[in-house]
Amino acid sequence: MKTRQKITAWLAGACLMGALLTGCAGTDAQQDAGSGTVNTGSGEPVAQADKNVQAVASFSLAYNENDGLDPLACTSEENKLLSQLCFERLFLLNENFEPQMELCASVQRNSAKSYTLTIRDGVKFHSGEQLKPSDVVYSLNNARLRDDSTYQEQLSCISSVKYSGSEIYIRLKTAKSEKALEALLDVPIFCKGSEDDEIPDGSGPYKITKSDDGGIHAVPFEQWSGGVIQFCDSITLQPIANSAGAVNLLGTGQLSMLVQRDAEETAASGAKYTKTVGTSRMHYLGINCNDTPLDNKNVRTALSMLMDRDTIAQTCFAGRADAAALPAKKIPDGVKAPSFNQEAAVKLLKKAGIYDRDNDGYLEIRGGSDFKLQIIYNKQYGTKGAVLEQYAKTLNEMGIQTKVIPLEFEECQSRLSRGRYQMYYGEYEMTTDLDLSSIISRNGDRNFGDYRSTTMTSALSDLNNATEDEYDTAYQTYLTCFAQETPIIPIVFERRLISAVEDFPKGFDPWPDQIFHGLGSWSATS
Repeated sequence: MKTRQKITAWLAGACLMGALLTGCAGTDAQQDAGSGTVNTGSGEPVAQADKNVQAVASFSLAYNENDGLDPLACTSEENKLLSQLCFERLFLLNENFEPQMELCASVQRNSAKSYTLTIRDGVKFHSGEQLKPSDVVYSLNNARLRDDSTYQEQLSCISSVKYSGSEIYIRLKTAKSEKALEALLDVPIFCKGSEDDEIPDGSGPYKITKSDDGGIHAVPFEQWSGGVIQFCDSITLQPIANSAGAVNLLGTGQLSMLVQRDAEETAASGAKYTKTVGTSRMHYLGINCNDTPLDNKNVRTALSMLMDRDTIAQTCFAGRADAAALPAKKIPDGVKAPSFNQEAAVKLLKKAGIYDRDNDGYLEIRGGSDFKLQIIYNKQYGTKGAVLEQYAKTLNEMGIQTKVIPLEFEECQSRLSRGRYQMYYGEYEMTTDLDLSSIISRNGDRNFGDYRSTTMTSALSDLNNATEDEYDTAYQTYLTCFAQETPIIPIVFERRLISAVEDFPKGFDPWPDQIFHGLGSWSATS
């Protein structure tokens, strides 16, 4: 897949911009089948009662003509969604970003930098070729080495991927726990040798075909290892030039479903039904840890406790975000996150020598100077400005004189690189293992505040080197350390918005990297 492949030529002359095509009812053979299997995302098929599945009359998705369907290089939300229909992965991430086996059958930890994997038997590509270890190795090496791959950073910790017989060997540059590695391997797998095909050869539940009338459709893959798909026997693909075109098509009823990633995007008009699904995109406040009094961990933690994240998620993000006091999708039992607590924040500030010494309503630091804060952000993003204004209002009411400064992107970057800031609003697309090393480790390329802590370094090292039995304890220790140190102030994790004009199918239960999770049991809404 050295060049991005498109199917634009297939669309020439096709009149697909009208009403949704009908006739997606399942065939009699499909309707009458007594049993089958469904790929649940855990790697183990389960029984399916086909009689409970009612096919939809029609279903339509967008295809971005300017992007292509290369699963490693496509960047539009529309084509990423189609990629999830056509390709499977070694692991899928559930709603808490916990890895679940899909194509992988087993993982053996040889050391913190060496792992052996095997793959499931009986998996076939759309071409009929059997899935082999060589296909997995080829896919992973393309994903981590190709310049146009969107998975390069995610897989940058891998030094080599090889196979021998039925086993796949992965060596890492840096230590990773088993769970962390599994989370990183949510990469589309394709058949080696299909890189020059118009559409790479995947093993997903649907494959792309051209109909006699010139239209482009996704049809069920009859040899899919997950079983017989009865939801729809032909999904229409509507061509668009950009995401705005997809929003317009949904508004006119020509799309069945639309996925929007950026919380800054306005929800599509005409969408009567919506759902959200988590992402690894974290919003946070970066801190200049060389600046007094921000060099004091009690001050940083107090500032975190003055962030009303739940209100921010509901108002500034209109529910399209999850409040996040720690860099985790799910807080383990035994870990105390710095929740919104003004009284506790005042106590921590006083412990750091910050309180209203002269009863003028403002807090002073040691030496008598007023505690003043400036927070910079890229003024291009209105949501960030709204978050900071709400946060600044709280801080000012507490006696911390806070000023929000909107800047052009270039000026923001210049100030960060020179350390000329106190706090900044950051947005970070974390890799799927939710690793924050680039921001909080000593040599991290995003550690603009020069944060250094031997305690945090040790906690990170223990987490990355943890065996399966040690992982839960190491993870709790890491998050507890983060809560005490507060090297940055997490705000929220963004959520993708899924919109539909008609109700979502029965059984619709999207996961972060697989909106079609449980597709085998989807059924029309009666």
